[in-house]
Amino acid sequence: MSLFVENIARAFPTPNYLSMSGAGVDISPSSVKSVLLENRGGMLHLAAYHKMDLEEGVVFDGDIEMPEKMTEVLRALRKRARIHFAHVSLLEKKAYLYQTIVPAGTKDFRAAAEFSLEGNVPVPPGDVLFDFEIVRSVEAGTIIAVTAYAKRIVTTYSEVFQKAGITLRSLEVESQAAARAVLGKEHNNKTVLLVDFGKDTTRIAVADNRIVSFSATVDVGGDSMTSAIMKHAGLTAEEAEKIKNEQGFLEGGSNRELYEALMSTVSVLRDELLRHITYWNTSDDNLPRRPIERVVIMGGNANLKGLPEFLSRALGIPVIMGNPWANAFSLDRYIPPMPAHESIQYAATVGLALRSHARAW
Repeated sequence: MSLFVENIARAFPTPNYLSMSGAGVDISPSSVKSVLLENRGGMLHLAAYHKMDLEEGVVFDGDIEMPEKMTEVLRALRKRARIHFAHVSLLEKKAYLYQTIVPAGTKDFRAAAEFSLEGNVPVPPGDVLFDFEIVRSVEAGTIIAVTAYAKRIVTTYSEVFQKAGITLRSLEVESQAAARAVLGKEHNNKTVLLVDFGKDTTRIAVADNRIVSFSATVDVGGDSMTSAIMKHAGLTAEEAEKIKNEQGFLEGGSNRELYEALMSTVSVLRDELLRHITYWNTSDDNLPRRPIERVVIMGGNANLKGLPEFLSRALGIPVIMGNPWANAFSLDRYIPPMPAHESIQYAATVGLALRSHARAW
């Protein structure tokens, strides 16, 4: 979903000689990640990727709380990765994301989206920036997905990138960028739950016809698992992390004690997914819902052995690992210079980078 910066670009298009590919830059509370894709011989390749850690508190609760620190990190990233143009993610904790129906016969979809803000966004209209994307047609009209942010948040992002010397090409919700990376054409006309199982939090989003139409962030992450192992076995954080990654969440045999130690966190995740699936499938908001058919998981802790199988049994629908390169290139033809277990952390970053290569997706 194009947001904010590209609204200006529609009225003031960039001259062809200035239109350059942008890197994908994904900002989270703990890090800034970047990916640059290049077209070589008619096929995309991973040209470069970087990750820079953020101090605690630089980004908090969806806001950039320390703009000066963020500017320093972005300036260092620009020099290290030689990034001059960027497609950037906005944290979803402060996003207002919803579906609405534009009645049949309506010609001005933007005006209809703006009219819908009042009942869905608790911020004065003059303080909001929004965009929308068409999801699908129904008997009553056209379903659109609207994304809105308080103007101050977008302004802060724009300012830190400008001060860092990086030109913004677009801003969009993290989950839509991730959907662009992992959801191929086989997901057209389907509804999918996207789950980004991160370090401290888990991002849950619903993609209807590959367009993200709902998102939520829950306070459960992989660090909770690591802490449970540390407490259970009396290990250091490094030792617990190693055991978690090597043994995973597999029931039975010698793995039983680890399985039970991790169950407290995994069960919270399971319950949150069930709650959101039930909400989407049964919500009484006069919108013709299509039920969620599949769950796609990604993020640094999605690699946990046995997790997809457990969740699939618990949720009663298929749960698969997302492939962040699904719309970039075929792994049968090209293997990127990034470890597979690491690449699942870069789904949103890859999706952002794909904005510079529209034909790829």
